Amino acid sequence: MKIRNIYLGKQIPVICTTLSVLCIAVTLISQIIPSTYMAFAFTFPVKYPWQLITTIFLQGIPADLLPPELPYSSMEITAGHLGYNLLLILPVGILVEKVIRSKRFLALNAGAWAANMTANLILGIVNTRAGGTIVAAGASGIAFTYMPVGIYILFVMGRKYGFGKLFRQVSFYLLMGIAVPTMVMTFMPNIAGVTGIPSMIIHMTAIAVGIVFAIAFKGSIKSYFDETNIK
Repeated sequence: MKIRNIYLGKQIPVICTTLSVLCIAVTLISQIIPSTYMAFAFTFPVKYPWQLITTIFLQGIPADLLPPELPYSSMEITAGHLGYNLLLILPVGILVEKVIRSKRFLALNAGAWAANMTANLILGIVNTRAGGTIVAAGASGIAFTYMPVGIYILFVMGRKYGFGKLFRQVSFYLLMGIAVPTMVMTFMPNIAGVTGIPSMIIHMTAIAVGIVFAIAFKGSIKSYFDETNIK
């Protein structure tokens, strides 16, 4: 089986497509109308209930709110943040959604969101008690969850069809080209100079949730390759 043929299957990745469109739309709105940024982002205490949802779709930061000490422009940060999360949502997320099917993928996203919000709330409590504040935005708390499940899917493919065949596919190296930086970013809190310990905690939480779901969906993933007619 070729990885690319999974992407070309008939099933439409509704969840990944919707998530990607919402990320682009909300991010563009916050860039065009900077005053909306704090209404979309997660803050603690939470001012508006919808912030628990919109914070996932919001990427980057408008120029008006950019700390002056950062050596990057608002456009660079926003494009990098949005672009990298879309790299996880589209190539990796679509692979996962197509293999485990949309209902299970929705459960994966719900679990990732719940863990992400719990981590943000705990960080908010800790920071405010220490006299600080927290503003969080980004889809990485969801998107990083896809990585362990995607890697397990590739492992199952390798065992079933042969790792030699898997390693000869360009698609495999494209996915690994996303997986390796993702794992590095998870455990390096100051990568690119714009993240920090809170981001590392969010990313590690997402990876942990992904591992749990990879274990939970072991049977479904194996069944997909047993039942599918994709060559």
